[in-house]
Amino acid sequence: MSHKFFGAALLVFYAGLSGFGAHTAFGINNVTLPVTVQPGETAADTSNNAGTDGDENPPAPADPGKWLKKGDYDFAYDAYSSGHFKTAFQNAMPRAQAGDIYAQTLIAILYMEGRNVPLSPQKAVYWYGRAAKGGDPTAQLRYGIDIFNGLHGIRDQQQGEAYIRRAVQAGVPQAYFYYGQIMMDNAPADERPDIGLEWFLRGAALGDSSAAYAAAKILAEGTAKIARNDSQARLLLEAAANSDSVAAQIELAGFLVEGRGGAKDEEQAFDLMKMVAVAGVPPAQVTLARYYQQGIGTKADIVKAAAWYMAAKKANYPSDDLEDMMAKLTPQQIKQARQASNHLLEAP
Repeated sequence: MSHKFFGAALLVFYAGLSGFGAHTAFGINNVTLPVTVQPGETAADTSNNAGTDGDENPPAPADPGKWLKKGDYDFAYDAYSSGHFKTAFQNAMPRAQAGDIYAQTLIAILYMEGRNVPLSPQKAVYWYGRAAKGGDPTAQLRYGIDIFNGLHGIRDQQQGEAYIRRAVQAGVPQAYFYYGQIMMDNAPADERPDIGLEWFLRGAALGDSSAAYAAAKILAEGTAKIARNDSQARLLLEAAANSDSVAAQIELAGFLVEGRGGAKDEEQAFDLMKMVAVAGVPPAQVTLARYYQQGIGTKADIVKAAAWYMAAKKANYPSDDLEDMMAKLTPQQIKQARQASNHLLEAP
């Protein structure tokens, strides 16, 4: 199964600090979420009351010496990571209003995820903006992505790139993936893969799964300067897959089936694809249906193949070759597949 990474460039949002939150893909050029700009606000300025819960005059910054420093124990973040979102918000908001950049970032995360507060990307951007301007690298990355993409009514690609660059300079692992895409877009077409690879490998070395996956895709095809290297691509896919990158897990299964870049292992490919399929990912469900149909990594089972394809179709993910398979089933097989399909996502 082929998954093209490049084409429409993607930016992926990692909510908060490393280890916090999920990620969501955003297109650089094709995302517009209309937001009413507050009076007096410009495209790159969120310094008004958009995120202050009605407090148009937040308190003056407290003594910076009283703020937590990087590496200090943070009760609010601890509460957040433990699922006590109300406690996290109540502890962080006074600090955020007083100018604590790490508390501001946490408030942004809570608004972006809708934890204990109504979901509000606008307020999240406001607080990310305050924290970014105050120097928090994590917030600089998120705010940079927001204004680069023009999300939530604020668009300034020059400032967005600058904030993402600051996050790179601060060593935020995820920032290299985003900055690499920007550098690719700014480069001549024939130089883009090599430029992207340099930045993606840096991010991969710091443990970012998206950067590792992007680097693997480039190495799997080669560049003008670097020959195709399936073994290195596979190692990067393994690293990304082990960090729960769904795209890498699906791609790695293909490498395992083909014996590309290493030993062939159809059983491992099957186990990996089934894990992703059970998680509700339609492309994996389609591929798993083919594995059952063809007996790849498991005993061939046309009913199970049909059941998994039915699950994918429920998610509006059809496939011509599997439609042909379905057309050849007997009424009894279709009945059995339909019954099995209702319980597939309950599998261990």
